Amino acid sequence: MTTPDTRDETPRARRPPAEVSRRRCPPRIETLDGDASRIKALVQTRLGRAAASIEPIDAGLGTRRFYRVHLHEGEPQSVIARVEPEGTPQPRADALLAEAPTWLPEPRLEPIRGFLEAGGLPVPRCPVHCPEDGIDLLEDVGTRTLAMTGGAERRACYREACSLIPRLQRLHAPADRVPAFGRIYDRALVGTKAWKWLHWTIPGLLGRQPRPDETREIHALFEKIARLLESAPRRLAHRDFKAENLHLRTGSPEADPRGPEDAGTRLVMIDFQGAFLAPPEYDLACLLVDMQVDLDEQLVQTCLDETRPALPDAPDPETFALRFDGIALLRLCKDLSHVIHAAVARNDPRRFHEVPRGLALLEGTVGRLEHTFPEIRTLTSVIHALTAAAHSSDSPSQGRAE
Repeated sequence: MTTPDTRDETPRARRPPAEVSRRRCPPRIETLDGDASRIKALVQTRLGRAAASIEPIDAGLGTRRFYRVHLHEGEPQSVIARVEPEGTPQPRADALLAEAPTWLPEPRLEPIRGFLEAGGLPVPRCPVHCPEDGIDLLEDVGTRTLAMTGGAERRACYREACSLIPRLQRLHAPADRVPAFGRIYDRALVGTKAWKWLHWTIPGLLGRQPRPDETREIHALFEKIARLLESAPRRLAHRDFKAENLHLRTGSPEADPRGPEDAGTRLVMIDFQGAFLAPPEYDLACLLVDMQVDLDEQLVQTCLDETRPALPDAPDPETFALRFDGIALLRLCKDLSHVIHAAVARNDPRRFHEVPRGLALLEGTVGRLEHTFPEIRTLTSVIHALTAAAHSSDSPSQGRAE
């Protein structure tokens, strides 16, 4: 196997256009005005309330739009309007970054929200579901997330979050009633992650297409991980179970995360419409290997040790650790690809500052897998080149301190 020469990679690192600010990118005025009129009408007709004001909420890298709607007099004082995108956004022309392969489109918020609520999982209430208008009005669970916690509160809340995973995995329903049970984390989905790494991350940071040896070895690595995961049982997974998507409900009582399932909880799950069937370790990898949160290794290990035996399938420690790291590798490659693609092709560098941490997490994960997957050495060489590029003066990370 040939190890690629990375000595000359850094000077070709790419940067999103200098005029793009790292501050929040609000909706275009015409989009905001159009959404506001529709939301006001829906609040009036379905809730019998008047909207006092409507504020856009900074969302993730997707195209769905969110607004906080303050209401005149009475309770609740506010609701969240969730607005589905119309059509497919057109990225900025960029010869290096190709159009992404498609997997299964995400279903609507219902029936999965109602199913999780009926199953005792903490999700926002939904007083208005209006699929014909592409708008849902949801309970406003506040702005504070698990990512904002620290110290003893963080430890307690992470353990509480982990206690939700076995509860999710015990739920079952026919796929024709709840589409999440017909969506499966499979080899085809793993293939899209390899594609994005090769066609977005490498060109986006290094300014070149992947070399033949990189393409061959990275596809071989992802294929082997996919085969490993195919042997795992499939259980319901949130799919994006990370600190940013776990809110601390305002005013809710403190709860012992080790207590009975009917005890009050502080955390509320959001952004679960992409739920699917995945290996038991999937949501844990999303939560504990997170580009957005720097977690103490002792807390990570505590969460893993406490959660593994509580899972319905309770995998043995060695299998559990191997699948956890395999999923974490795939997840980090996908997340890095999306952040870099947003910065380079969509003029949205808000999350580019996460790239160095993401690469460091990926390097640590690769180190734990190198004895199992010899093909991983090519990925290691690419990570070193990408890390140098992400820290160079020619990369989008230069704007982080500004």
